[in-house]
Amino acid sequence: MRFGITLAALAGALPALADDFADLRVDVSGLRSYKGRVVLALWADTADSSKYPDHTKVQFRDERPGDPLCDFANFPVCIRSIGSLQNLTVSYTFPHIPEGDYAVFVFHDENSNGIFDTGLFRRPVEGRGFSQTLPEDVNPVAARIGFYKARFALAAPRTLVIGLRYPPRL
Repeated sequence: MRFGITLAALAGALPALADDFADLRVDVSGLRSYKGRVVLALWADTADSSKYPDHTKVQFRDERPGDPLCDFANFPVCIRSIGSLQNLTVSYTFPHIPEGDYAVFVFHDENSNGIFDTGLFRRPVEGRGFSQTLPEDVNPVAARIGFYKARFALAAPRTLVIGLRYPPRL
């Protein structure tokens, strides 16, 4: 009897190790104009998730295409912006994201100042949307929802569709 097993035979018998990363595509619909840019903030579930969706209160690196991948080990939020709007729907893919829980906040930065603008009584003045939330479920005059309402699990490549809700024009 032979008990010798070759490495090739053993490797063929073992299941392939799962990749712990996945791509996340975010499709944004409902833009009301071609002005400005769309800002996408991908939040990891960390101690800073209580600050969601106010990305101005979190130190982050505004990564651009060609920069390194999102670095969630050092930054709790990964920001991307899409300028030069050609359609009233846009898409962006966050590549190679570690598996885990996340939330996405998107806003239409119509004046291109890089911040989510609010007016009197901190009421939003720009359109915004959240993962796991329908546009009609976003309060048109309240600026935020909690991280855990927008949270989703990322374990495989995924596409999220986020519709924007604009506040009423006064």
